[in-house]
Amino acid sequence: MQAKKSIFRQVALERLSSPEQLDQLMQVTTPKGWLALLAVGGLVAAALLWSIFGTIPAQMDGQGILLRTGGVANIFVASDGQIKKLHVRVGDVVRAGQVVARLAPTNETENSRVISPYAGRVVEIRAGEGSVVSEGTPILSLEPSRTNATADAVVYVPAAEGKKIKPGMEVQISPSTVKREEFGFILGRVTAVGEFPASRQGMLRVLGSEELVDKFVTIDTPIEVQVELLPDATTASGYQWSSKAPDITIANGTLCSAQIVVERRRPLSMVLPLLKETMGIN
Repeated sequence: MQAKKSIFRQVALERLSSPEQLDQLMQVTTPKGWLALLAVGGLVAAALLWSIFGTIPAQMDGQGILLRTGGVANIFVASDGQIKKLHVRVGDVVRAGQVVARLAPTNETENSRVISPYAGRVVEIRAGEGSVVSEGTPILSLEPSRTNATADAVVYVPAAEGKKIKPGMEVQISPSTVKREEFGFILGRVTAVGEFPASRQGMLRVLGSEELVDKFVTIDTPIEVQVELLPDATTASGYQWSSKAPDITIANGTLCSAQIVVERRRPLSMVLPLLKETMGIN
């Protein structure tokens, strides 16, 4: 007990002799503090390296559709009349020379049969039974059977931005039937860019449907961009994906959105002009 008292008295004496404790080393940072500083330094270094060597893509948005090579073929009536009977439905496969419809012609000497000049699958009925049609009216749309198994994308973008697009640029295609946040996007490449805005007649020739033309013609002065989808035989769809590919096929005629990468810039090149403007440096 006496020993303890003497110890406490000695500590008290030391405090009185040096109340500020200037003769002792001060602990500036704890080990945990050093770890935190190292972590912050690592993040700063990583951000600096990324700003110098990393890239940020500048993208242009567009809307489009996936179409197999050869597009869609329309079947036209050769005379005026009323559709008396349709012999096919959507999804039916027809052969070249097959009678697909019959007309009640206005002139008895005219042929009442409508014959398909193509072999393929019916993808759209454009005029139903009872419809009055004139010569040259399309009544059916076919997907020709001789086309490739995989499709390309036809994308429409505003003309004001379309001039920035060049063949070979990277394209990210997101089919409307697939969740982008789950499966990513199909990888593609620009193969051709229209020199002039697409006309309604030109769009109809490519798309084969008035409804599709009405959808895309709303884009401000649309320019047509042809996109090749990169193949991958190991996926169910037959295309390369940015992440895990969905276990589904992508049907011909599927609508899609597109992001065209028109430029890749270093983050530092984007920050420096802002710093100069902020600091008033010319």
